[in-house]
Amino acid sequence: MRVIARAIIRSGIALIYSQGYNPHPKLSLPLPRNVGLASDDELFCVRIQASENLSFTDLIAEQLPDGFELIWVAVTGKPVTYRSVEVEYLVKPAEKTQRLLSDIQKINERIQASGEILIERTINQKGDVKTVDVAKFLKLFENTGQGVKVFCKVLPTGTIRPDEILKLLGIEPCEISGSIIRKQITWRIDE
Repeated sequence: MRVIARAIIRSGIALIYSQGYNPHPKLSLPLPRNVGLASDDELFCVRIQASENLSFTDLIAEQLPDGFELIWVAVTGKPVTYRSVEVEYLVKPAEKTQRLLSDIQKINERIQASGEILIERTINQKGDVKTVDVAKFLKLFENTGQGVKVFCKVLPTGTIRPDEILKLLGIEPCEISGSIIRKQITWRIDE
């Protein structure tokens, strides 16, 4: 968030700031990342003052550090809401085992059969849990050369959490190579 805010400020684009003692640019992430989750696909929304300059993409891209790539910029004259509808994750197990491949097949069969897939979800810092049926949030688990791709739905009632994906695969966080990576997000725009 700070990298994007600083890049936009350095680009010279006239931003709209919050009011108060310590004003900051009105910048938001419609789908913030969980702690420990890497991402290859992020959407940032920023409020700007009216401008005739239409080369925002170039202005911002020039200010981004190595490793960041700005794909596109859209300017609207009215407020819009971005709602995520699908997310693709990549899990890289440290070792691929036959058991993992078997688990993926079983999970896909349960998804296709519209069966329940129950997970114990921690709901607060005290450690209280509730049972959640995550089948409605899942589309497909796919074994690739890179790892396991997980295609998930995001519903108004929620979605599956990355730590719950690991539980389904029977993998401990220490058994993955690096972080879980959020590879792609599909958005719906509400005007």
